[in-house]
Amino acid sequence: MLTLKPTDLGAGKLKDDYDVLDESRRSIGRIMLHPHAPEGRPWFWSITARVPQTMHDRGHAESREQAMADFKAVSSPSLSGSLLT
Repeated sequence: MLTLKPTDLGAGKLKDDYDVLDESRRSIGRIMLHPHAPEGRPWFWSITARVPQTMHDRGHAESREQAMADFKAVSSPSLSGSLLT
């Protein structure tokens, strides 16, 4: 199961910034409200555990929920092992 954990970046100032954790609590990605995102798609997501990364390992979405769904759709079972919650 994948979960979101607020990051501790920016001394807690970034309230819409999350690490994506796998079932072992290992950080495998990030979802955040990005100030320079395309209009109408402010949520940025990125899979950081896959190396090398491809253009399919990141994207923008309309909502945090959609970013979570997009992340889940492209993450492999070896990264997630289950569903994003």
